[in-house]
Amino acid sequence: MSASTALEHERAEVHALLQSGLFDKAPRLGTFFRYICERYLEGRADEIKEYSIAVEALGRSADFDPKKDSIVRVEAHRLRRRLEEYYSGEGLSHPVSIVIPNGQYRPQFIVHPPPAATAPEPAEKGVENSPPSAPITQPLSRRWPGIAIAALAAAACVWLAVRAYHRPAAIVHQTPVSRQPINEVWKGPTAEPAEGAFRMLTGYHGPPFTDRQGHTWNADAYFTGGRSLDLPYRFIEGQPDPHLLKTERTGQFQYDIPLHPGAYELRLGFAETEFGQSNPGGGGESTRIFQVSMNGQVLLSAMDPLAEAGAPNRFHVRVFKNISPAADGKLHLRFNPLTGSAFLNSIELLPSPPGRIHPVRIVAQSKPVIDSDGRLWAADEYYIGGSLVFRRNQVVNPVAEDLYQGERYGNFAYHIPLAPGKYRLTLHFAETWFGMPESHEPALNSRIFNVFANGTALLRDFQIVKEAGGSNRGIAKVFENLEPNAQGILRLEFVPIRNYAEVNAIEVVEMN
Repeated sequence: MSASTALEHERAEVHALLQSGLFDKAPRLGTFFRYICERYLEGRADEIKEYSIAVEALGRSADFDPKKDSIVRVEAHRLRRRLEEYYSGEGLSHPVSIVIPNGQYRPQFIVHPPPAATAPEPAEKGVENSPPSAPITQPLSRRWPGIAIAALAAAACVWLAVRAYHRPAAIVHQTPVSRQPINEVWKGPTAEPAEGAFRMLTGYHGPPFTDRQGHTWNADAYFTGGRSLDLPYRFIEGQPDPHLLKTERTGQFQYDIPLHPGAYELRLGFAETEFGQSNPGGGGESTRIFQVSMNGQVLLSAMDPLAEAGAPNRFHVRVFKNISPAADGKLHLRFNPLTGSAFLNSIELLPSPPGRIHPVRIVAQSKPVIDSDGRLWAADEYYIGGSLVFRRNQVVNPVAEDLYQGERYGNFAYHIPLAPGKYRLTLHFAETWFGMPESHEPALNSRIFNVFANGTALLRDFQIVKEAGGSNRGIAKVFENLEPNAQGILRLEFVPIRNYAEVNAIEVVEMN
C-alpha cells in the first residue's frame, strides 16, 4: 500500500469514528480525539504535546501547568478505554484501528490484513461431483477443506465490503449516496439576545472554540431544519484558523437569532467540500445553487459557492452591512435549495456603525499584533498560496515596527471579503532578506514584483529597497477608491518578476 493510500485509509477511519456516535455523549473526548488525529494527519505529530492539547483542544488558559492540572492525562486515559471498547465491538471488523499508546498522546494506526485465502486442494482422481440434489455421503474429514474454503471466501467478501464502506469517496470515485434530510430543531433558549460580537460554527455541537485570532466561536444554535454534518478531511484555503471549519448545516433550514436593536455587520462563511474537482461529488459550477434571504428579503438569489470562491475547498465569506433585526427582535436567515442542498459553515454578527463595516487589518504573522496606536491586526488570513516567515530584523519605522517582523512571500494572493463600497488599501513592505549578510545577495534588483487588485495593476516592477531607500526600512503604499468584485472580494495578487513577491501587512478601511 502506497503512503498516500495509507493516509487516505487513516483519514477514512478517523471520519468513521467521528460519525459513529462514539463521542455524542462525550464531546470533550471527541475534541481531544479530533485534535490529535488532525495534527497527525497534517504531518504535525511533533506538536501533539500535553500543553498544546490542554490549551488548544481542551480550552485551558495559556498559563496551564501540567504539574497542577492532570486534565490531559485523565482524558487520554478515558479515550484509550473508549477506543478499546469500540474496537472490541462495533469496530472489530474495521481494516484499520486507532490506538493511543500508554504514556503517549500521538495516535497510532494499525492496519489489519484481510484473511489469507487457502488454495483449494485438487480433486481426487476417480471422484465425480454429485449433482446438486444428491445427498452428501462423504465423511466430514473429506468435506472439511471445502467448508473451510467457503468460510474463508465469505469472510474475505465481508472484509472487502467493510473496507469499501470505510474507504473515502476520493479513492472509490463514487458519488455519495443521498440521505433523507433530517429536520433538526434547536432546543435551547430563543429569546435572550446575543451580546456583543456573536460568532457561530454551524453544524458544530462541541464546546466553544477560540481561534488563533482570539475570537470565540459558539456551537450551533437558533436553527430550524436541515442537519449537522461533519466535513471530510480537507485542507481549506483562506480560513482564519486552520482548525476552524469542521462542520456545516446542510439541507433546507433557517436561523432565527435574537439581537439587541442596532446595526450589525453580517458575515456568512462557505466552503464547498462536496462538489468540485477532487471532491467526492465531482461536478463543477452550477452543481449546487441555493438562495439566501434575510427578514423576508433576498440576500443572495443564486448562491453558487463553488463559482463564488473560484475553487473547491476554499473559504469564502459574504459580507453585508447595515443589518438589523426584524420587528420581533430576531434576525431571520433562510437557506432554500435550488439545484442542490443549501449549506453554511459559519455566521458572524458584529455590532457596527450604521452603513459601515469594521476595518480589515492583517499582519503576515501567526499571531495577532497590537500596534503603537492600540489597533488590533489579525494574524495572517484569507491568503491563497505563498509561505509565511518570521524575521527578527530591526526595521527603521518606529511607528509600526511590529508590523514588519513577519512576511508572506512567493506567488500568492489574498481574497479579502468586503461589503459593497469604496475602500482605502494600505500595503506595508520592508526588505528584510536581500541585502542582509545571510542572503549573500545585494538588495537592489534582487526582488522585483507586481501587485494587482481585482486584475488592475497597483504596482509594477516594484522594488521595496528602491522605494524605501534601503533594506530594513518600512514603507507603506496607499491606494484609494478600490471596490470589491461581484463576489464581494478584494482580490490582491502578488506576482513575482525576479525572486519572490512579499508583503508584511495589509489594511483595508472603508472611505467616507
